Amino acid sequence: MYTIFAITTLCLAVSCDESSRPDDVWLSGGVGPARVVYPRAIAFSETDGTFFVVDRLARVQHINADGQFLNEWRMPDFLTGKPVGISVGPDGNVYVPDTHYHRVMVYTPMGQLIRQWGEAGRGPGQFVFPTDVAFDERGRVFVSEYGDNDRVQVFDGAGAYLYEFGRFGQGEGEFSRPQSIVIEGGLVYITDACNHRIVVFTTDGKFLRTLGSVGSGLGQFRFPYGLDMDHQGNLIVCEFGNNRIQRIDKATGQGLAVWGSAGHEEGQLAYPWGVAVDRRGRVVAVDAGNNRLQVLKF
Repeated sequence: MYTIFAITTLCLAVSCDESSRPDDVWLSGGVGPARVVYPRAIAFSETDGTFFVVDRLARVQHINADGQFLNEWRMPDFLTGKPVGISVGPDGNVYVPDTHYHRVMVYTPMGQLIRQWGEAGRGPGQFVFPTDVAFDERGRVFVSEYGDNDRVQVFDGAGAYLYEFGRFGQGEGEFSRPQSIVIEGGLVYITDACNHRIVVFTTDGKFLRTLGSVGSGLGQFRFPYGLDMDHQGNLIVCEFGNNRIQRIDKATGQGLAVWGSAGHEEGQLAYPWGVAVDRRGRVVAVDAGNNRLQVLKF
């Protein structure tokens, strides 16, 4: 009886979500419509309830709320490398941190290039490897980057440099590959991937705290990459190293539930890169190594 009680208690603590099957599976491996080759980022559009996915072919695919193909385009340059992030702005346009070309590209949802900014370098408005783009309530644009130039730069809506915060390192307020950004009110949450934690700043760049530590327990991370927030205000974290999705209390860093385990069956993940929460509260995980998206609810 003690053994049964112990197992039941453990399952309640982690929600037994590791072995759950997804609600749906979208896309499959390949080069045609609704097919992907190692997808690496996803963004949800509040404008119309659709999604944008970028993969290792440097393609951006636009899919509807059921995972069906709408349209696509390819980044103009891709021989050096492909983007590792994608975002939809308050204006409904698609912002792509063109990682290996050291710039931010802004497209309409149909794939028309509107503007771009940035170049290779370490100065204001320059980038090494930009990874993500996020937006605050004041219209400012936040761009994370890595490559021994690990920081977040902040721009106005037209791409003019305003200020920056963070630097490379393992200490407080430092980064080792800041990968994804979520902004709520006056707070910025950033997955500090190679330091296996989430770092919290104010939108003005003041360091506040870190969440998590390296490991595989609740509230721990191994290479957290993707990040979003659910409708209850919890952080949804995609862990590349632990092959799982974790729900985190953003105030305390406490792990609330996990979903997924390493593997190739439905409900399992292989090197997940990104995550997005839609208006229905569904979590869509970028299952990169399995060339698909998995849809789940905690």
